[in-house]
Amino acid sequence: MSRGRGIATLGLLSITLSFTMPVCLAQTTLASANQSKEAGANVQDIPKPILRTGISLNKTIVSPNSAQLAKNIGLIPVIEQIQRLRSRINSGDGESPLENLKTRQDLNDTLQKAIMIIQKTVLEVDFAASECEAESQLYNEILTTFTNDRDKAIARTNALSFISNGILWAVCESLAIPTYKNANFAIPSGIVGIPAGVVPSIASMYTLKQINGKKKTSEVEPNMLAKLFNYPSSADIEYPNSVWQFLHEVPASEPGGKTRLNQMIDRWIADANMPGFTDRHSKKQLDVLTASVAQRKGLSINTLTARIVMLEQLQCEIMKMKRMLLELSMAIEGEKQLTASEPSLERKLPRIGMQ
Repeated sequence: MSRGRGIATLGLLSITLSFTMPVCLAQTTLASANQSKEAGANVQDIPKPILRTGISLNKTIVSPNSAQLAKNIGLIPVIEQIQRLRSRINSGDGESPLENLKTRQDLNDTLQKAIMIIQKTVLEVDFAASECEAESQLYNEILTTFTNDRDKAIARTNALSFISNGILWAVCESLAIPTYKNANFAIPSGIVGIPAGVVPSIASMYTLKQINGKKKTSEVEPNMLAKLFNYPSSADIEYPNSVWQFLHEVPASEPGGKTRLNQMIDRWIADANMPGFTDRHSKKQLDVLTASVAQRKGLSINTLTARIVMLEQLQCEIMKMKRMLLELSMAIEGEKQLTASEPSLERKLPRIGMQ
């Protein structure tokens, strides 16, 4: 009888381990993951907006960031010419009808030139943003497959754990019913109780492995992140000059600060929602995130999530150029004034070449 009780006690101990071991293993896994992080990585649970354009549609003066963009795309002299011609037409300046007609024709030509510059820049923004969108859609499709497979695998493991646990304990208890007449049944009851506790314990530990989903060798198909981290690029993932320069400039509203690209990378590193990117100097992480170098078991839910977040934010920051282009269009139409000119503008807005 005492032997049967001892075996039953061992079965109860196994059940206790089924709750404590997964928790300990999870804490150990989390600790090892934290050791590989760059200082300040994954500390921001709720990311905040960055790179505000500083545009107010109610102000009559073009914002510093819009003026910076105007300089980059060669629009400042054109807008200044438009303002001078429009001022001449409004004031008259004693011009003859023929001279006035010529001034109006010059104004129309200059307006057309300005509109063409704006339109070209809009198409350049769309060129880069559309590729980011296409890549995000592709990664979202793969991520959905990975996530669904992960959820199905965990559901199967949990079902196996619950069903086996229920059956084994049912057998265990059925053997224990007649023990007041036949004490020997306590022995097989305790023996069955052991796997009743061990099976859920093993299943619980296995789900910790399954939670990260399956992992495959990462593909070699460079994306729009590649050039940002100095990886080779191709014609499909090239950046137009205006977009590339926009990313590599310090915002005019933040003199002495970091470039837009560096601010984005800082945000990616700090974002707790993308644990797949924790070190900007890790070649292993960058190889996978940029899809430039194949890494065994590199393609996973974490890396796909990081790619999507990075590409979507990159797309959003590039699209902010359109907010500035709207303000410049208002300046072309005379609704706003570009007051910063030649010397002062050159000092405030140094031109940064492509890196």
